[in-house]
Amino acid sequence: MDPPPSSAAAHVTHYSSRPLPGNQILRQLQPEDREALLARSEYINLPVGYTIARVEDPFSTVYFPDSGVVSVVSEMTTGHHLAVATVGAEGVLGLGTLFGKDGYPLSLIVLVESAGYRVASPHLRDLFHSSRASAQVFLGYIGSRMWEALTAAACNRVHSHRQRLARWLLTATDKAAREWLPVTHQTLAQMVGGPRHAVTVALNDLRAKGAIAHLRGRIEVLDRAVLTAQACECYVALKRTGLY
Repeated sequence: MDPPPSSAAAHVTHYSSRPLPGNQILRQLQPEDREALLARSEYINLPVGYTIARVEDPFSTVYFPDSGVVSVVSEMTTGHHLAVATVGAEGVLGLGTLFGKDGYPLSLIVLVESAGYRVASPHLRDLFHSSRASAQVFLGYIGSRMWEALTAAACNRVHSHRQRLARWLLTATDKAAREWLPVTHQTLAQMVGGPRHAVTVALNDLRAKGAIAHLRGRIEVLDRAVLTAQACECYVALKRTGLY
């Protein structure tokens, strides 16, 4: 990811009774389990570029996005950064705390401004061990993420930059619940896993086909049908699994 702006700061409010959360994991919990967890939570608004966690930061909190998109970034010792996943209201960040992990193996950086629930890790562990129904929800999500990661690995190996870019734009706008994204060429290269010049060629191709509009630092989806036709089969396959 591009370095987050130094002015990026979170806005936190204490939890109070709210309508049913937009986060799909929280919605799957039994009402009494969800309310017990949320009663111990904070509601947090995160701007673009905010760093939720860096590699090796301790698992002190777990984040359930209600909106927006968070990029999961692998930081290589060579200085290269590669986005390996995105998470929106369909998911949760920080579940490694359930399995005795000491710290984050990857960095979490806000790609599209996000709001959601932040819960101290011990509270989530307590719920995981005390409620079999909740444990099944969390384990089911982890299984889904593993399937998504395997699909992405195969996709990056066999599909073109244009196909992968179209898939990523569709997925990210689905998760953001809007048709535009604040992204640069460099960020897209990190998302797609290719050189910047190849991503630029792919962007120009999609723009020429009328699928997207591209201004500096912003991409808007103009025709989802055209963009879907340009994407690889992985987008439809993952949609069918209900991952987003």
